[in-house]
Amino acid sequence: MSRRLISVVLAAVLGLLPFRVWATSVVPPDFDTLVNDADYVVRAVVKSVTSEWKETAGHKYIGTKVQLEIQEIVRGKPPQTLTLEMVGGRVGQDALIVEGAPQFLVGDEDILFVQGNGKQVYPLVAIMHGRYPVYHDAQSGTEYVVRSNGMPLYSEQDVSLPMTALSSVKVQNPAAKPMTVAAFEQKIRAVNPASARAEQLR
Repeated sequence: MSRRLISVVLAAVLGLLPFRVWATSVVPPDFDTLVNDADYVVRAVVKSVTSEWKETAGHKYIGTKVQLEIQEIVRGKPPQTLTLEMVGGRVGQDALIVEGAPQFLVGDEDILFVQGNGKQVYPLVAIMHGRYPVYHDAQSGTEYVVRSNGMPLYSEQDVSLPMTALSSVKVQNPAAKPMTVAAFEQKIRAVNPASARAEQLR
């Protein structure tokens, strides 16, 4: 069999799955919305990634399970055993790719804003905007936060920028250091749980 690579946008999955579906051109949420839209926020390490063929309503597709080991509960109440379930993956020569969705590898360490796990195509708030890998600086021993595309995060407000945009913090101060994991987690915990909803009601 020749190698098949099926590239899909999330909207194309609408007719296949009874899940909530978002387009891949996701509008970045502001920081308070990112936090409040998450069912819970965890710092976790990927222990395994397993893809398999699945079937829903007579339609076959490839799904992936990402088993996580929770290192820290940043906010909310996650289940004791956390396995993310998402559409997309690779089985043998077949691949189903959801454009824009970040891929997980064993050993990855991330801060994850989990939403609707097992109920929507991708179980993170605003897909790529809900994952923040942890970068370990070998020289200083400092742990920094980067965005899902590998760009450093200089301020919690940077989460609302398009993935390719430069932080105004870095533009104004070229010597600025990326945000540490501790500082990012502190900002997450400080968000008022009602702030995003109150803003929506205005």
